[in-house]
Amino acid sequence: METVSVKYVSVTDVVRRIKEDLHGDYRLQSIAMEGNIIGLKRASAGHYYMNLRDAECSIHAVLFRSRVGRSMDHVKEGDHVVVIGAVNVYEKGGSVSFIIERLFSQGTGTLQAQYERIKAKLEQEGYFAAEHKRALPRFPWTVGVLTSRTGAVIHDIYKIAAERNPYIDIRLFPIPVQGEGAEIPIAAALQKAGQDKSLDVLILARGGGSMEDLWCFNSSQVVKAVYGSAVPVITAIGHETDTSLADYAADVRAATPTHAAELAFPDIHEIEMNLAAMTEDAYQSVLRLIQNKQAETAHVSARLQPRQYNEFLALKQQQVAHLVQAADKNMEFSLAARAASLAKTRASLQALNPASLVRRGYGQLMQQGQILSDIHAVSEKEPLHIQLVEGAITTEVKEVTIYGKNNR
Repeated sequence: METVSVKYVSVTDVVRRIKEDLHGDYRLQSIAMEGNIIGLKRASAGHYYMNLRDAECSIHAVLFRSRVGRSMDHVKEGDHVVVIGAVNVYEKGGSVSFIIERLFSQGTGTLQAQYERIKAKLEQEGYFAAEHKRALPRFPWTVGVLTSRTGAVIHDIYKIAAERNPYIDIRLFPIPVQGEGAEIPIAAALQKAGQDKSLDVLILARGGGSMEDLWCFNSSQVVKAVYGSAVPVITAIGHETDTSLADYAADVRAATPTHAAELAFPDIHEIEMNLAAMTEDAYQSVLRLIQNKQAETAHVSARLQPRQYNEFLALKQQQVAHLVQAADKNMEFSLAARAASLAKTRASLQALNPASLVRRGYGQLMQQGQILSDIHAVSEKEPLHIQLVEGAITTEVKEVTIYGKNNR
């Protein structure tokens, strides 16, 4: 077998040659360029990172702190800018960036201007009206979540639900959360979930992103679907500083998906503490009523002349004693009834607690993110997830046997 001798170079050599060629091209040095700012971020050190984009292309750009001055005072996401600088290659990452020496704002960019036009039109038509917004139910039982099936958002919501109130049922309505045409399936999912009378609250959520990434949530179709929902809607779209037009139409706007879950899922421990506090308040109210009546009786008794009203006092004292005795019995009966009701409620909640079942040897079965409560829903083609107290087991379904049948 013939051996071929090949001369090779390192990755570093190739990257440095690219850098030398770029730096040697005067057309890419000290060049003026215009575009819209997308994905603007300010680092803790004071540098600004962004993408400069036009209708067809995008390039990563950096404005270092020493060059910022006052040029970024009124610049925001989506603005149209003119920049002067040079193309550079970052050797360690092998990436191309535009190093900005000077930046000039040209005012509102195309996306931002379009955003303002849509917002003004929808606001004039009443889709953001405060009087249309509804309060969230205090004790929801079923919450619909509209987000990506595979994103981190749904996992965060499941985690918060497990921590705060495992008795609430979560129903996922998977949707695309960005991309051209995404507003169509988002609006359709909102219309479907918004008319579902079994749902108590809806959460429309996605993680952070640039204005372009969040653009589908500025669609008038999505805004009108949020407005038309018969179920109260919580939105949590983008970062806390991002505000989509869907946020303006929602009943409640949350800062993050985690915050949305906290708003939707009341803490079961707080509910138990509130019940205990209500019982204590009732007891103290009855006690104060008895003490007030006793004080009134004592005051009247003190004003009566003993010689003239001995029989009257004896009769009234006897009546008071009967009243006190009856009140004590009524209070004991009321407190016993409330205690029995509370114990029954605690027992019911404990019986519904999935953790109790798991400790007795049971586990929660899930496929494709859905809880299995019917053997006919089990698929032999999908992995089976078994949720226990200490962790979870993922296994394959070898065979599903239904009483009287053998399905393979």
